[in-house]
Amino acid sequence: MTDKSAALARKSAYKLVLCQLAVAGVITLAFFLAADAAAAKSAFKGGLAAVIPNCVFVFFAFRFSALDDANAVLAAFMRGQSLKLILTAVLLAMVFSQQQLVPEVFLTGFLLTLLTQWSAPVFFKH
Repeated sequence: MTDKSAALARKSAYKLVLCQLAVAGVITLAFFLAADAAAAKSAFKGGLAAVIPNCVFVFFAFRFSALDDANAVLAAFMRGQSLKLILTAVLLAMVFSQQQLVPEVFLTGFLLTLLTQWSAPVFFKH
């Protein structure tokens, strides 16, 4: 992997996070128009519970280039993935402990935002 392709991968990863944030915003708007403000807040919290851990992962995983040190890249990916999983669990626990949460809408926002990540290879081709 060259420095140019590493920079392109880093840029694509950050684009994906921004795309996920946009999807979370669209889902929030849809629930605001279709239901009420409580549903919209729950949908947005669901989207953020997916976006924030992915942003942390991208920050850690793409800090190094494979040209620098392959072991550092592997360690950064593993650290990023571990932090992503821990942060996701913490965010889910925090949000589910709130009083005015609409759980179905929260999970819908969370899962639709994650689907954006899973469909990334279709939209972000190098």
